[in-house]
Formats: sequence, C-alpha cells, structure tokens
Amino acid sequence: MLQTTTNDDQLRARLELASRLGALASDARDLVELFRALYDETARVMDATVFLFAIYDEVSVSWAAEGPPIRLLYGTEPGELVSPRSGVVVPIVSGDHVVGVLSAQSYRPEAYDDEDLLGLVAIAAQAGATIKRLRATEQMALEHERHALQLEAVLASMNDALLIVDSRGAIVRLNRAARELLCLDGSSLVLGQPLEPQRVEQWPDTAREIAEALVPAIDAIRSGRQIAQVDVELHSGERRVLSLGTSVLRSPTAVLEGGVIVFRDVTAQRNLEKLREDIFAMAWHDMHTPITVIRGHAELLQRRLASGDRDRGAFKAAASLIMKHADRLAELLTALFDIRCLEAGVLTVARWPMDLTALVREVTDGMRPTARHEIVVSADDGVVGEWDERRIQQVVTNLVANAMKYSPEGSTVTVLVTADETTATVRVRDEGIGLDDAELAQLFGRGYRAESVRTVRGAGLGLYLSNGLVTAHRGRMWAESLGHGCGSTFCFNLPLHAERAAEPALKERA
Repeated sequence: MLQTTTNDDQLRARLELASRLGALASDARDLVELFRALYDETARVMDATVFLFAIYDEVSVSWAAEGPPIRLLYGTEPGELVSPRSGVVVPIVSGDHVVGVLSAQSYRPEAYDDEDLLGLVAIAAQAGATIKRLRATEQMALEHERHALQLEAVLASMNDALLIVDSRGAIVRLNRAARELLCLDGSSLVLGQPLEPQRVEQWPDTAREIAEALVPAIDAIRSGRQIAQVDVELHSGERRVLSLGTSVLRSPTAVLEGGVIVFRDVTAQRNLEKLREDIFAMAWHDMHTPITVIRGHAELLQRRLASGDRDRGAFKAAASLIMKHADRLAELLTALFDIRCLEAGVLTVARWPMDLTALVREVTDGMRPTARHEIVVSADDGVVGEWDERRIQQVVTNLVANAMKYSPEGSTVTVLVTADETTATVRVRDEGIGLDDAELAQLFGRGYRAESVRTVRGAGLGLYLSNGLVTAHRGRMWAESLGHGCGSTFCFNLPLHAERAAEPALKERA
C-alpha cells in the first residue's frame, strides 16, 4: 500500500512538472525570461544553490571533442573560493543538435539522485523546444525587420507620395514625399485618426486642400472600391496638378485591411498637354485667315490665266497678298516651333552684332502703313549689342502689335529705346485698357489672358514666348500700369555685352 502511494505521488509530481514545463514553453518571450523560468522550476524540484544555463552560439563558437579547459570558481558567503560538492549536468537538445547545457550544483555531498537527473532532463528537453521557438521567432523578427528596412528604403526613394491607411481610414504609414506634400511629421496629431470631413480642420493650412481630396479616396477604400486615376488641382500657392490613385488591401481571407493611396505630381505633364491644346487653338485661329487668303488669290490668278486676262496690276496685287500671307503663315509656324522649344528647354539664340535702334525703326516703319494708330519712336542712336536679330524682332513686333490690339483706334503707341553702359532697354507704351496689380503678376504665364481682354481674339502665347526669348538673352521683361483705363507699358532689357558661356536652359517651372 505504501509503495502504491509513493508511485502515485511520483506520477502526480511528474504530471505537475510536465504541466509547468508546458507553461514554461509558452510564456517565455526571450532568453532572459527562459533563464528565470528554468531556475525557478529547477529550484522547485531539487537543490539549485548553483545553477548554470549555457547556450551554444553557432555564429561565434564551434563545438569540439577536445577544447580548452574551463575552470569555474565559486564564491561562498564567508568569501572563500570553494567548489560545489555535487552536481548534475544535462545537455539541452533541439532536434539532433546540442544547443546548450543545464546544470544544478550543491555544496552538499551526494545531493542528487536518479529522480533529480530525470527531472533536469525533462526541464532541459522543454528548454530545447523553447530555445528552438525563440530562435525561430527571432529569425522571423529579423526577416521582418530586414523587409521593413527594404520597404522603407524603397518608399524613401519614391518620388510619388504614398500613404497607407487602415480599415478605419486612419493614416498609419507614409513616405518622405508624402510627409513633405502633406506637411506632416511623425508626431502629427492627425496620424492614427480616421480622416473624416470634420477632422480636415486639424490639418496644416498648407495641406488642407490635399486633405479634402483624401477624404473621398479614403471613403472609397473603406467601402472596398479602388480609384484608378483622378486629377486633383491645387490652387493654394503655385498651381499644381496631382494624380491620385488607390488600391485596396485585403487579408488572405478577403477581410478589408485598409489601402494604399498614391499621389503623383503630373503638373508638367498636364502643362504639356495644355500647351498642345494652346498651340492647336492658336494654329486653328491664326492660320485659318492666311491659308484662306492664299488659296483664294491663287484660285483668282488661276481663273484669270485661264480666261486670258493679262491685267499685270491685278496679278501683282494678288501675288503680293499671297506672299504677305505666306510670310504670316511662316511666322506663325516659327512661333509655334519656338514655343515648343521654349517649353522643352532647348530654345537657342544665334548672337551677332546688331543695332537695336535700327531694328525698332524697321519694325515700326513696316507696321505704320496698315496701322490705325499713331506710332512714335524715340530712340538713342547706335544702341549696338550682340543679340539674335530674328528673335528680338519677334519680341518688338509682338509688343507693338499687342499695344495696337488693346488700345483704341487713333491713339498713340510710343516706342522708347535707351541704353546705359551695360544695358539696353525698350519700352512700348499704349493708351489702352490698362492692367491691375493681379493681372500684372500673371501676365507672362503661358496661356494667361486678363479678364478685360477676353473678348479680343488671341491665345495668350505671345507674351509667354516674348518673355522666353528675352530670358534666353539673359534679359528681363516686365509690364507697368496704373490700373484699368490708364494704359500700359511693356518693357524689356538686354545686356549689351553677352557672356559667351552656355545659354540658360529655358523651361517653365511647373
């Protein structure tokens, strides 16, 4: 009966040990916690006055049948260095490999028996399984960290702004480009909160316009819908156009996890598309007249020749009109080509010594016979510099033509040419509609036309091209006006002595 009771107690103790060891394996989160748990369990079942838990590091150590001797010195309370009188040592095995050693030692002689050995073996076996789990977890964590670093590097190198939102619609991650675009940092109050219309006011003023565009995109993600591409035009500050797209993220079980929002700056692309539209509109409106005139007079000449008409005066007038409008057509084509070169940043100038005063007089003399305005020229003599004569002629012609177009018939257009030691300046003054400060600030933008001149035909590209041509000569163009009804003065200056260095690349900043 006593033997049965003893066996039952031993079985119960082993079952309790197995249960505690199972909890040990699931609770330990790292080697420090495992060490503490192993010591507590070992001290529970045997004398563990001295406890040793050693882990084999495969990276820095190699096992060998014959290795260097290791000597351990133990300190007792009185301060003497003595050795334990008894001990038990078992290997920690994981699969087919020894991964460490577990040892309990006592200062009492013969402190351990076979039951203690079996108990320590069981503890070591569970320690081996736990170490294997911890190492696998550590390896997974390292892999996740490596992948996260790789992802962070990829995101940081992206020019597109990328945001990741969760299923609640809260921003949980964004790359550098997105932080700059949204004016956010890691401590921003809007991060981690669902982005809803009432929260937009919490965003920085400079990013509130983008936040308003984010709301419908996040609503689409929360409903499981993707947005292929939609343009968002920003008007606060410099005009920008952003292309927005979204992708929905789902778990392997198709549960909605959130989504990704990508902003791409397509301002330059949209500007190029607008340029093509402007050029086409300009070509349609401005080329229609010379083409019609050329064709009409060519048909008239053909009919007169067919009928035997030999009126030399009529032939000469018709040929003159054909040549005039053919030249006009060539000028338009040249202007369109120059605008395209200007936009692409490849506009060049061919410098040669020329007299600016002589050029201005030649241009105005050629425009007087058909002008319904009085054109007055006041110019210094001998304003000579190294410029591209054809390009400067384009600029002067455009400014004088604009002055006549936007001022009443019979009024005076005055052209002034002055020079100092370094710079030549041309001013074209009219008595026309005038401009306010807001219009003056935008006057040289591509396609811009003041509200007061929308009824006058034009594409808004002449001043844009003229400004580009002057800039190509390292000059500057500007306009002056006291307001609506007070007339305007369009001015440009040119350096008299150009540097022979490479000409500046011209490309409108989007």
